[in-house]
Amino acid sequence: MPAYIRNALFAVVMLCAMIVGVRVYLEVDARQQYADSVPRSGQLDSAPATLPHFVLNDVWGERRNIHEWAGQPLLINFWATWCAPCRREIPLLEALHKEQSGIQVIGIAVDVRDDVATFLGEFGVSYPNLVGETDAIDVAAMLGVDEMVLPFTVLVGADGQLLTVHTGELTAGQLAEIAAISAAYETRELSAAAARAELAEI
Repeated sequence: MPAYIRNALFAVVMLCAMIVGVRVYLEVDARQQYADSVPRSGQLDSAPATLPHFVLNDVWGERRNIHEWAGQPLLINFWATWCAPCRREIPLLEALHKEQSGIQVIGIAVDVRDDVATFLGEFGVSYPNLVGETDAIDVAAMLGVDEMVLPFTVLVGADGQLLTVHTGELTAGQLAEIAAISAAYETRELSAAAARAELAEI
């Protein structure tokens, strides 16, 4: 093979390698920027130490104060009917509710009330659900979630201590872990700091 052809082929190969390298770098950088922009599970830096007061409508349009459920551990799940991960997660939350695990599950739908009522009826959801659009987004901000990522779930102790904010879909195994840590916190086997540390690993 003549030297000039060999040199030309080498130059083409090097150019292709450079293009692939730049593309890989840009994709990795984009993924990292996306990961940095999504709140991480258990991230409490911007969340309050205790559950703030708020009032939202239920599916019948009645105003409900979150402190109606004070004095018991709360698992507050933010969701929407159009959110596919939320729809997968809700049967697991319903199962946890029916197990009477000691945790009161409460849904907060960032959605339209009629759509939520229809969805809850079709799926047989029996735990309490509150509904709001901008109101629910305001509540999320009160809990330290500035960027709305659904679903996300908040665990609160019976004493009102906010223990974790978990962003993203929960699995059955993760819910079981959360329930176990909650029980250990309520019996004082774990301090608030220790419970938060363990929950942050889920």
